[in-house]
Amino acid sequence: MYVSSGVLAAARLVFVEMPERNSVTWNAMITGLVKWGDLELARSLFDEMPEKNVVSWTGIIDGYVRANRFTEGLALFRRMSLCEGVKPSEITVLAILPAASNMGDLKFCSLIHGYGEKRGFNSGDIRVANSIIDTYAKCGCIASASRFFEEMADERKNLVSWTSIISGLAMHGMGREAMHTFERMEKAGLHPNRVTFLSVLNACSHAGLADEGLRFFDKMVNEYHISPDMKHYGCVVDILGRTGRLEEAERMALSIPTEIVDVVMWRALLGACSFYGNVQMAQRVTTKIMEIESEYGGDFVLMHNIFTSAGRFEDAENFRRVMDGRNAFKAAGHSLVQLTTSN
Repeated sequence: MYVSSGVLAAARLVFVEMPERNSVTWNAMITGLVKWGDLELARSLFDEMPEKNVVSWTGIIDGYVRANRFTEGLALFRRMSLCEGVKPSEITVLAILPAASNMGDLKFCSLIHGYGEKRGFNSGDIRVANSIIDTYAKCGCIASASRFFEEMADERKNLVSWTSIISGLAMHGMGREAMHTFERMEKAGLHPNRVTFLSVLNACSHAGLADEGLRFFDKMVNEYHISPDMKHYGCVVDILGRTGRLEEAERMALSIPTEIVDVVMWRALLGACSFYGNVQMAQRVTTKIMEIESEYGGDFVLMHNIFTSAGRFEDAENFRRVMDGRNAFKAAGHSLVQLTTSN
């Protein structure tokens, strides 16, 4: 009760004063602390726990993964299964697969795939199957994701299954394949939701399929009566901007309700203005960006470069002075590099 209500001090006091505790008590306390973000105390109790079971291991692994401490989560998973001899459950698999996704660990994903086959999780729990599709795609192996999806019986596939593979195809730039899969899903009798539409719109954006993207947006609004949110609008603006249809992109951006509009969408349009050399629109877009967020220096730098590319050096210099006067900052770039070793 205390843990569910977030009153952790009282929960801890009751726990400490109990003359006897069983595994249910320990697990309730540990998973409760994980839920409310006190991972260090949860780990301390986990290490003290006299007899750990699969629920205990799954709870603490889930805590590390949710805290984006993926390496530690994977280390605990390996210790659990290899050193302690505790067999992971389907819930453990669901908890650890996001770590593989975020780390791009294809080998680990394949191992979990094989383990799930042995234990019957892949065929018995659709959540595990869907998570494997998603993880393969995020680890860069869309071929394995597609093969696993196609091997699933059609009657087992739910909306999450279809959305996962469409999203995977989208992130790999396979726009037409994503569209074809969407159409197959409709023929199978499933109704897409806003996440499914976002996935197919992303696919159209990455593949430069402007007319197709507009068709899906119209289908979402007029056929399925789904109200678009900022991500849907942003995708359409990005699709139009990438394909040089800047005026249409600007009209779409200006039509978005002010209460949901965000700076990311305007920055995408500014990037398209830079690519296609539209200085006048870039100035209008920069003004919109400044109304929302004026401290980020990257916007100033891009507008300065647009002026310079157009030969408007005096405007570029004036813009540079404005940037210096506002003390705008530019975030440092970073990347995730996956290091591999071979025997």
